[in-house]
Amino acid sequence: MSRKPRIHYPGAIYHVMLRGNAKQTIFYGDEEYRYFEDILAQGLEQYSLMLHAYCWMENHVHMALQVTDKPLSKLMQNISQRYTYWLNKRHDRVGHLFQGRYKAILVEKNAYLSELVRYIHLNPVRANLVSDPIDYPLSSHAAYVGRVKSPCWLSVDQGLGHFGKTKSSAQAAYLHFMGQITEEELLEQLRHGTKQGRILGNEDFIKGALKQNKEKVSAQITIEQIVDVVAQVYQVSPREMTSASRARNLAEARAMTAMIGMDHCDYLLSNFALYFNRNMPSMSKLVRDVRTRLTKSHSMHERMEHIKDQITTISEA
Repeated sequence: MSRKPRIHYPGAIYHVMLRGNAKQTIFYGDEEYRYFEDILAQGLEQYSLMLHAYCWMENHVHMALQVTDKPLSKLMQNISQRYTYWLNKRHDRVGHLFQGRYKAILVEKNAYLSELVRYIHLNPVRANLVSDPIDYPLSSHAAYVGRVKSPCWLSVDQGLGHFGKTKSSAQAAYLHFMGQITEEELLEQLRHGTKQGRILGNEDFIKGALKQNKEKVSAQITIEQIVDVVAQVYQVSPREMTSASRARNLAEARAMTAMIGMDHCDYLLSNFALYFNRNMPSMSKLVRDVRTRLTKSHSMHERMEHIKDQITTISEA
């Protein structure tokens, strides 16, 4: 299954994630954060992009970015190359700083922009760095609530506009929204998308986005077909995969099925939790564990690619 091209069209909004290679630190202190913001501001102006929300973590960043006529890749290549060169020189280091390509999930604006802003601003809370996002100074949350003046390179109007017509009412509704619990399934979608890891939106939005990219919408493959392929690769039976057994190889096979089904076949995590008779938290943990192990295990990565190739063959038959 070849890597699909980025989807680009004017007005598209993306959840962008840029991570340190092997989870290494990319920000060592205030000077690094400020330099990154400086070159980001320059890039936003040069390539005519809008930044709706951000959060800088020690080893990765999250951004909600909207493009115009220039593709997102122009900005990301610019800031990643400039920042890597500057940081390597500053700390007398060599080699790659960031983990492969940046990840960008195309997001349906009306349905998911508010959820994306909340997801980005709550990253430090989920990482147990703070209990309240207002206590984390390296995100756009404080600008959203009016605690600090929004920098010229950040646009909060569109994000707040989803919550109210006046600034005060929008900020109050936004704060209430921030206090609500995000369902585990939605968290997975915000992290990984719902179509080949590239898109988050309903069926019409996905079809429209693929049409913009002149891509064919593949036929839907059933969960049973995915399970059959995974079972064959893992040398187990489909019945064993749906059993109550907690054997390590079966747990990995279930997680691999769910991950590929979500990333490449438009399924939700809840579909696989129901199919395998598991609860959502445990299913989510299994998938997260497999994603982590994939970054370290060449053999597991090859196994995943083999499964994806077979699924592609089935869907295109």
